[in-house]
Formats: sequence, structure tokens, C-alpha cells
Amino acid sequence: MPKVSHEYVIRKKSSILEAALSVCKVKPLHEITMRDIIKASGISQGGIYRYYADLDEILVEIINQTNANADYKQAVDAIIENSKAPQEKIEKLFTFLGNYIKENLSTVGKIQFELTILFANNPERQKKILSNITENESGQYLVEQLFSTIQQGISSGSFQPEVSPEDIFTFIITSIDGIVRDVVLQKCYGMFENEQVQCDEIRLMNTLSKSVLLLLGSK
Repeated sequence: MPKVSHEYVIRKKSSILEAALSVCKVKPLHEITMRDIIKASGISQGGIYRYYADLDEILVEIINQTNANADYKQAVDAIIENSKAPQEKIEKLFTFLGNYIKENLSTVGKIQFELTILFANNPERQKKILSNITENESGQYLVEQLFSTIQQGISSGSFQPEVSPEDIFTFIITSIDGIVRDVVLQKCYGMFENEQVQCDEIRLMNTLSKSVLLLLGSK
């Protein structure tokens, strides 16, 4: 391979990643092949392997890139800092999450959902991919801040839970996962189109917020 500049390599790899991401938007992760990315990028098979050893190496970079671009920890911190009451923090965090899902559904939402399926069927690929992930998705941080707010509200007497905090935490996690799953299935795969249920992520998160506050016995 002729000697090329570092900038050239960066541009070439960026071009390949853009092509790979375009494939991810229209095809499930577990069905994507190197041939799909070669076709989308317009680079020869020999050319693409100069930059990436295999498909999983490309997927790792896509995941790291999408997670880095979708870093919203500062936005979560701003909500916590600028909200006075625990109830207000919870409402705003769920509203933010609903808007975030809506804006990033075809990239982060779809990829995270499909990774779950990919990993369930390919534990070896899961181990290989996860060991190279350097950018963590911000969803975990939001959930941690949400749980911390709930605990603080209970300690201060703002909340008088109807059920145990552990059960509320489980309810929140399973509800968020279910909302993301159904929204992805409907809007990215066209499922439930003939049914009356319409998955509006913002409305669903608003309903979840109200449900959580009721369970917390919010005053």
C-alpha cells in the first residue's frame, strides 16, 4: 500500500463509516455483511480491508461514534441543576428522554435495540464488540440520575412510595426498554401499522412520568 497521509486515512475511514451507518439505518445489524458496506461505500473489497480487518471492527467504530455524538450528560446535569423539586426533575428527565428518542430513533435507538438481538444470538461477537467499546451510551447516566432523584425525594419526604423503590426502579427500566422496542419496531420496521396503537415516544414518556410519580406518592 502506497504511503498516504494520516488525514487521508481519516477521511477514507470516515467515508466507510458513513456508508456503514447508512446501511444500518435500512438493514438489521445481524443481517449486515461486509459486502453491503463495500457496495454502499463504493470502495473495492481489497481497499476496505486496508482500513478495517472485519465487519465487527466497523460496527465498534459506528457504536463508539454514535454514542459519542449522542452524549447528553451535560443536558441531564443542567436539568438536575436548574430544577428545584424532585417532581420537576423527574418530569423534565422523562420529557428529555422522549424527545431524545424521537430525534435519534433511526441511529442510536435502532442500533442499541438491534445490538440486544445480535448479542443474544452471538455471545462470541458480543464479547469481541463490547471489549472494544470506548464510548458509553448516556442512557445509563440519565437512569442513574433519575434513581438518585427518587432516593433523595424519598429521604426528604417529598415522596411516600406506594411500593418499594426497587420495584419502581424495575418498573422504570422495563417500561423504557418496552417503549424503545415498540417505537423502533413500529417506526423502523413498520410493525403495528394496522393496529390502533400508535407509539408516540413523547406521549408514552409523559405517561410513564405520571405513573412513576403516582407510585411514589408525590405530593
